[in-house]
Amino acid sequence: MTQPQDVKPIAQDKPDGRLLRSERSRQLIITAIIELIDEGHLIPTAQQVAHRADVGIRSVFRHFDDMDSIFETANEIILKDTRPLFEGGDRSGDLDTRVLHAIDKLTGGYRSVKNFMLSGRIRRWNTPIIQKNYTLNQKRLQKELESWVPEICDLAECDRQSAYALASFDFWLRLHEDQQVSQTDCVKLISRQIRQLFT
Repeated sequence: MTQPQDVKPIAQDKPDGRLLRSERSRQLIITAIIELIDEGHLIPTAQQVAHRADVGIRSVFRHFDDMDSIFETANEIILKDTRPLFEGGDRSGDLDTRVLHAIDKLTGGYRSVKNFMLSGRIRRWNTPIIQKNYTLNQKRLQKELESWVPEICDLAECDRQSAYALASFDFWLRLHEDQQVSQTDCVKLISRQIRQLFT
């Protein structure tokens, strides 16, 4: 049966090829900056990002206003993707066991995301969203420690703050990188220092 001439066929919805290419280029740029940071390029340049993404430098700034906006987008993705590294684990046992396991979990996560945390720390001074995310992440890690060791909440304020500092990325980095303390000994040393706050 033929279709009446005054009724046009319903057009099939087709994805716009330009939009797909644009979105793909944007994703390549974000992936490139994340890979570069993970490899140790803590502040990748636009040229490095463009080269890794295999796009032109103009394409980088067609998708993003400036490098800060690329870092901001990457930072959001990194925080979301790395969060599981600090979650989970058997949180039962006595105080000594839980402190040890908590520090093993947290510092193991720090090792995996070291370059991302260093990059964020470098850029937070002039990038408000990274400053905000950095602060929120520190609070989240403190809550993780409290989840492992709820007794920390009963400590005096100065002792509780000491526990947070001892379990922090910065303290682990000082021991492991600057003082060349092995990961195993970092876990033992930090755990012992926190445990002493309860005596």
